[in-house]
Amino acid sequence: MAKMFLSERDSISKKRAREKLAKHTDSNFEFLCQIPAPTYLLAKRLYTNTPYVPDAYSLKPSAEFLEALRVTPAGGYIASMEVESLFTNVPVDETIQMILDKVYRDPDTPPLNIPEHALRALLEICTKKAPFSDHRGRMYTQIDGVAMGSPLGVLFANFYMGTVEERVFQNSSKPRMYVRYIDDTFVSADSQEEIERLRRGFHDHSCFSFTIEHCQDRRLPFLDVLVEQQVTRFRTNVYTKPTNLGMCMNGKSECPERYKHSTISAFVRRALSHCSPWRDTHSELERTAQVLVDNGH
Repeated sequence: MAKMFLSERDSISKKRAREKLAKHTDSNFEFLCQIPAPTYLLAKRLYTNTPYVPDAYSLKPSAEFLEALRVTPAGGYIASMEVESLFTNVPVDETIQMILDKVYRDPDTPPLNIPEHALRALLEICTKKAPFSDHRGRMYTQIDGVAMGSPLGVLFANFYMGTVEERVFQNSSKPRMYVRYIDDTFVSADSQEEIERLRRGFHDHSCFSFTIEHCQDRRLPFLDVLVEQQVTRFRTNVYTKPTNLGMCMNGKSECPERYKHSTISAFVRRALSHCSPWRDTHSELERTAQVLVDNGH
């Protein structure tokens, strides 16, 4: 039985878990809540935005990806790489050592005001020794990998991937464009062969398997953006999956009005930010207006 450990407040982890569950519809999944775990609050304290995480290629909002596209010429070949099961395959001991080396032995960052052995112990307690109980009262521990929903999940994933990226690009040239959001990477290179060499480099320097999604007719979806290569620049639009049923918060629901207003604002902001030519913006606003009408707004 496959298990996913979810925080009720971790929107990124819940989104990723739904995507993973959709890929394994025949599997028997059990979802365990992490909130009651005694190490949960400690893990939240350890997860802070610090200068230690190697984030030279890491994206946060979609706006950063769109800005990177605007300043990158559209020549070459585009594709995306995905890490297979990143969270559950992160090597915990190796990542903890990466963190300690960065915090205490990197001359470019100041060390923390706690002993190294204490930080190591705290990280191990929140990862390798964190107990979980399910609705039947059975106890589990995560012996390797990072539980999806753990406050340290994104930190460990980004730290490991960021360190691997530094090692890969020390030994090989960087492609035209390389950006990553957690376990999804957008690459623009001179050729398809260069992207395959990059995939092999990441495979050789990590414990992960990487899959490549190639562009079709010079178009490639990445995050919620549909990227299209033109002669000199990239054209962008909002990407909706073929399985999208056009559902959102119902306008006649009992939710507070501010939530309904936020739903409408999010649709409008995304259309204005993601669509590069105005005609695409107009088409997306018309589409989302119909979606909102269909959902009672």
